[in-house]
Amino acid sequence: MLFNSVAFAAFFIIALILFWSAPQRHRVYILVGLSYFFYSYTFPIYFFLLAVITLFNFAMALEMVKRPRYARHFMWVAVVVDLFSIAFYKYTAFAIKSVGAALGFFGLNTNFVAPEITLPLGISFFTFKMISYIVDTYKGRPPEESFWNFTACISFFPPLLAGPIVKPRDLLPQIKAGQVFDSEEGIRGIFQIAQGLVKKIVFADFLGSFVDKVYAAPSDYSGLATLIAAYAYAFQIYFDFSGYTDIAIGCAKLLGFKLPINFDLPYIARNPREFWRRWHISLSTWLRDYLYIALGGNRKGEGRTYFNLMMTMVLGGLWHGANWTFVLWGTYHGILISVQRLLEEKFEFVRKWTASKSLVASALSAAITFHLVCLGWVMFRAESVGKMSNILGNIFTRSFAWDPAQAPIVAMLAIAAVSHVVRGKWNMEDWYVRLPAPIQAFGYSCATVVIFLFFTTEERFIYFQF
Repeated sequence: MLFNSVAFAAFFIIALILFWSAPQRHRVYILVGLSYFFYSYTFPIYFFLLAVITLFNFAMALEMVKRPRYARHFMWVAVVVDLFSIAFYKYTAFAIKSVGAALGFFGLNTNFVAPEITLPLGISFFTFKMISYIVDTYKGRPPEESFWNFTACISFFPPLLAGPIVKPRDLLPQIKAGQVFDSEEGIRGIFQIAQGLVKKIVFADFLGSFVDKVYAAPSDYSGLATLIAAYAYAFQIYFDFSGYTDIAIGCAKLLGFKLPINFDLPYIARNPREFWRRWHISLSTWLRDYLYIALGGNRKGEGRTYFNLMMTMVLGGLWHGANWTFVLWGTYHGILISVQRLLEEKFEFVRKWTASKSLVASALSAAITFHLVCLGWVMFRAESVGKMSNILGNIFTRSFAWDPAQAPIVAMLAIAAVSHVVRGKWNMEDWYVRLPAPIQAFGYSCATVVIFLFFTTEERFIYFQF
């Protein structure tokens, strides 16, 4: 069920009525029922997958406490099963194709046929939530004794399909405490839902239509058009993904829950490390807490630190999908962060430059970082390494002839870039929610009319494939 669909609008209105009309003690059951209906709406069969994995992790956490002598074993069994569930659905076909290609390289003919496996929506997100719960329990955090509370936490529908990745230690206390409707938070929730829909439908889908055409047939476009497509994809994926999380956070607020921020204007970041503190924050912190630190972090010497950084980013890239382009993208960002760390350690002027607050230094650093990130997005978006080479080759070798038909895309990019910078100086949410209610309603009505007249789509969110 897509957030940008009439079906979800109807579902969520019913959900609000059911949730807030139910007695406090029954709301957890209402939440579980709503979440499982939401999840199984498209592929009912995966209802059972989510239920079985949830029950398994709940049982493993309790066993760790009941049998502390074997806690480490239970922890590893749970983590391995969770990772296997991701690996089976996401990487089976990729592994078979890669092995076949490797054998073919050595002249061995194979008849390997990669099976068609439908990827369960959100599996990477809810599985990471379970892993964090298992590891936290192993480290001493008391496990949740109520199966229904735990199930509601894992299946909570607003962030279920594409994040943010909410750690159970942050969401479970809210479920157990009960919800009291906060009108101010509700108003902010409505704003964030509207903002997310505008990001997705007006910006992301509009830019994405041009990006899809260029990436489908790069030889048909000039170097300038390809460069515009590279910029367009950077903003498409930002507006698409942050739009989803805005809607998720807004829906959660209307249900009385608080979810963590997942994006903080990433394209004003002044260096690669800062970019990852602003982009997909819930994944970045998860990788830091449960992978980078688990590998040893920066506690085992300089060489090991760089190895841990690279491993974290490479595996973070692979998490996004079964394609060598994602591995290349993760490796690329690992190199960027490692080079930044090395330069800051070796050269004082680099350290001063990255910490400088001057307008010139900040603007120049942000511009350089943005273009480095855009280069990475070409790797991320391309369907293959060959297609990536074609796109980059277009940019650097073909003519920069201007096509007037590209003017709307450039205009939308300009609006996107300006809004990104302005939002860094002006908190539009705080300003808008303080306006009189009739003015707010008028603004939402205008946005709705514009969307339905010019931008009506029900395109899937990009991160559903991850």
